[in-house]
Amino acid sequence: MDSIHFIEQFIVFIEDHLREDINFDEVLMDMDVESKSFLTLFNALVGMSPTDYQKRRQLSEIALEVYEGHRRLTDIIKYYNHKDLAKFKSDYQKEFGISVYDTDKYIDKISLQHRVSFEINPTTKREPFSEMRSLEGVRLIGVEEFFNMNDYNHKKKMRYLNYLLNSGIIAEILKHNNGSFKGLFIMERYSYGDIQVFVGTASDMNTPFNSTYIPAGDYQIFETDGKVSTEIKSLYEYIFRRWLVKENNDLDLTFSIELIKGLTHSIDDPSIIQVWQPYIE
Repeated sequence: MDSIHFIEQFIVFIEDHLREDINFDEVLMDMDVESKSFLTLFNALVGMSPTDYQKRRQLSEIALEVYEGHRRLTDIIKYYNHKDLAKFKSDYQKEFGISVYDTDKYIDKISLQHRVSFEINPTTKREPFSEMRSLEGVRLIGVEEFFNMNDYNHKKKMRYLNYLLNSGIIAEILKHNNGSFKGLFIMERYSYGDIQVFVGTASDMNTPFNSTYIPAGDYQIFETDGKVSTEIKSLYEYIFRRWLVKENNDLDLTFSIELIKGLTHSIDDPSIIQVWQPYIE
């Protein structure tokens, strides 16, 4: 599968430049790769942004070097281009939950980030339902937030969703759900180096909320059920690791849409979850 092969090549690029400050926007621009498509694939397949992957890999390599004890800490962090010792110690503590000086005692217990590689494994879990539908444009009302593309990931999305739930904003949005689709939409689009996240519902009412449209077109719709906090991520992993490989189809990844039915109180609510992925025209 070309997309998986490309991500594998990009991981090789990160590994080859692990000690450098990588400007991922510039790299993708030079490679003529659309940023939102790339971020969607990378997050789905690797589970984090390229920036987070590089940082975790780098700290893991440092942890192994510290444990081996062949070089002084100051020489190690200089080699990995860390100029501020205090900030490095803080990042290390945050990542592993221990002081860098305790590495030798806890090396077997800390969660090191190993180099990612891909293989397709069989599973006994029921595959998500999938079908292609031609859809008319859908008007959404709701709220939007912008996240830095290099820092955006599933964890931040769930944190934002939880905030909207706890503050009562989602409950207020859903009061206006009089459109043909019932439930809560999450739409992600690339916007000038950021990811625009729109959380809303289908409605034709006049409200104080923002409004946007889901474009008309052909969509492959994938559906599963379970906890929102885990199943959205699992659904994307299925799409990119199994479905695309099996079907060999091309999807438009410049934006992504999720429809959640049954979400009321918590991201751990059992819900019906759909991912709408448009076809490339």
